[in-house]
Amino acid sequence: MEKDAFPEFDAHVFFDDLDLPDRRAFSFRYDVMELNTAIKPTVFRRLFAEGFDRVIYLDPDILAYRRFDEILQAFDEGATSVLTPHALAPNLHPEGPNDLTFMQAGIYNLGFLALARTDETSALLEWWETRLRNECVANRLSDGIFVDQKFMDLWPAYCSGTHILRDPAYNVAYWNLDTRTIKKTSERYEVNGSPLAFFHFSGITPGDQSVLSKHQQRWKPTSTKELENLLADYHDQLEAYGASRFSAVPYGFGTFSDGTDIPSLARIVYREKLEPFEGDPFALMPDNLDRPADIRPNPGGVVTQLAHALWTTRRDLQSYFPLQEGRSQINYADWYMSGGASSAGIPSRFTKTVAERMSQLGSAKTGPNAVADVSAKQASMIAARVARRAYRTLVRAQPHIRWLYRMVPPARRKQFLDAMFRRAWPTNFDTTTQATLAPGLSLIGYPFSETGVGEAMRSLARSIESAGINYDVTNFDEQVLSSHRDRALTHRIAARPSKMVNVFCVNADMLGSTIQGVGVGVLHNRYNIVRPFWELPLIHPQWLTSLQHVDEIWAPTAFVRDAFIAGTDRPVVHVPVAISVPPNIEANRERFQIPKDSTAFLFAFDFSSYPDRKNPDAVLQAHLRAFGQDRDRRVSLIIKTMGNSPHKRAILNSIRGLAQTDKRVVLIDEVLTRAETYCLTKSCDVFISLHRSEGFGLGIAEAMAMGKAVIATDFSGSKDFVSTQTGFPIPYRLIGVEPDQYPYFIEGQKWADPDIDEAARVMAQLADNIEAVTAVGERARTYMAQVHSPEAVGKVIANRLQDVQGYRNSILNT
Repeated sequence: MEKDAFPEFDAHVFFDDLDLPDRRAFSFRYDVMELNTAIKPTVFRRLFAEGFDRVIYLDPDILAYRRFDEILQAFDEGATSVLTPHALAPNLHPEGPNDLTFMQAGIYNLGFLALARTDETSALLEWWETRLRNECVANRLSDGIFVDQKFMDLWPAYCSGTHILRDPAYNVAYWNLDTRTIKKTSERYEVNGSPLAFFHFSGITPGDQSVLSKHQQRWKPTSTKELENLLADYHDQLEAYGASRFSAVPYGFGTFSDGTDIPSLARIVYREKLEPFEGDPFALMPDNLDRPADIRPNPGGVVTQLAHALWTTRRDLQSYFPLQEGRSQINYADWYMSGGASSAGIPSRFTKTVAERMSQLGSAKTGPNAVADVSAKQASMIAARVARRAYRTLVRAQPHIRWLYRMVPPARRKQFLDAMFRRAWPTNFDTTTQATLAPGLSLIGYPFSETGVGEAMRSLARSIESAGINYDVTNFDEQVLSSHRDRALTHRIAARPSKMVNVFCVNADMLGSTIQGVGVGVLHNRYNIVRPFWELPLIHPQWLTSLQHVDEIWAPTAFVRDAFIAGTDRPVVHVPVAISVPPNIEANRERFQIPKDSTAFLFAFDFSSYPDRKNPDAVLQAHLRAFGQDRDRRVSLIIKTMGNSPHKRAILNSIRGLAQTDKRVVLIDEVLTRAETYCLTKSCDVFISLHRSEGFGLGIAEAMAMGKAVIATDFSGSKDFVSTQTGFPIPYRLIGVEPDQYPYFIEGQKWADPDIDEAARVMAQLADNIEAVTAVGERARTYMAQVHSPEAVGKVIANRLQDVQGYRNSILNT
């Protein structure tokens, strides 16, 4: 880029002009954010060397609205350094940004820094520069390091001339909006009554005015009119100065010499394992990353340096692939090249090497790198898995190749298919006990657990029973810490699964440990099914290995079905959840202190189900927007909670604070029996759930089965039963899931941000129209009885079981 490319600037300093040791190593060490922050002290020193006495640094996403007179005054009064804290007051909000966020990322925001040239600041710049040569990284929060910023926590202690600027008009950003009120006058923006100095638009996405910052979800442009106007003006200015053109410019140090993208993991390997490095890392690192990892036996070198580096960063991978022997190493390499590397952002160039070595390994018969012979038992299991896959493929293709079947003589066709079926499911006896397996279903899971997964298992059992299908139940609840008081399935408990078809009633993350707990032998000679719940659009790659043990997946909702179809090669069948509530439930508002003659809105959630997903703050905001200005409105908001979470105290304090000022808010924080839960729902008029995502939505479904009107986010599992005919679906926009908001994080996960204003409008509408509440509730009850009753779901299961057990006959009779 030419030096006159930006004529609006007085001078330019290019990367190659900086006094940096070994620029190639330096630029390979860091990604774009790390590199830009790592050169900060170097540029300060350069400008001081050129004769400047005072230098003010601003991040490129900062917009100044006036002169910085307070900073100049601080310099005039003797300050040599000026810092701005992220926040000027405590922040106990349960969602970030809050005090804990600042403790991790740094007390002071380094989007701004002002320094005067003195011996003291020059010496400290040398110290800071030395640190940033190798430690300006974003992946070591646990070590107390966050790029250049966390080191600045030490600056006030090291620099006697430090001035901490506590003026709220400076460095206004999403992280301090809790304590900074922005107002627009006819001439300017003001913050807490002072003229706005600069706003830090950290995390904005050029061209997308719906997001204030991608780093958080609490504050939106529409949170206040002033924020909306500020962001709109800023976007206009970005576009006027060519944001569209410049956003397409790639990071200059983002690829290897051959054009392959550099994965972030490669930079970590380079700086933590390989430095000092001989030669140009951009040219030599790809081959280095492809070298076999230094683990034994590592047959054929299938685990590369890069693959092993990924394994060391992931506890889930370490648990599933111990890498202590060849078989585990091969399994890990198979996962890595079959999508695991791609899901971690590793380019295909690095999986091709693993695929080639796996192929060579498979064809090798002897030699020092050959894998030890697989035992006869393992070989038989592998052959059965291959045969099952072929058999399922043949079944799926049946309608399309009927003409081909007819070309094969019936006797030969029967002989072939019988052989394949015997190979896929070799015998009908338990290989451990030698007992004959009976027709029917063996349910494996947590039959007594008072959790959503436990209730789903009991619901499935009721459906199976309604269809007259023989079944037994195997209890494996050692991995569940909930109460185990529901004994409805006690009479079905068996010491060991005894039926031809297993149904694992556990989520995908617990499937592997469940199989290990009950014994891998229960898989043999059975048709194995898992019935998982999951709340996000993408499944986690670490589950793929355990899912290979099953022949089929039963998805409780279309949302879960789509997630597993996209992420696995297993057949996925939608088997709905049955909802059954006792017929004679009596309401009891006095028991729960619900105000009489009020339209009662019920919101219920379990803290252990992750508050970010359940989104309680949205319900509180909707209540305030609907009824906050009219305290005489005869409404009540009943909030039922249970379970534990690190955020529980803060959330409950927020609810209690609202309840103290609005007596219409009732908090119930206790574990209720099933009968008490039904009674509570019966005692309310409307069930509200402004969730970000639901795998199913049991509370919503049970309320509908009782004839209650429901208000629910129009996203994920609840879409199966909440429509404009059966309830009040709330529109939403998709937003990214942050790493600390939900387990098994992977890039690209999205969930809903419901429209709170629309939810408030519906709440206000229903508060005045009990007839509409009753009418919609009755339609909901009818729909649930038709589609989600045990009898309706039992028919789906019976038909599916007939298909499973009748695969062979259906093909033979074609």
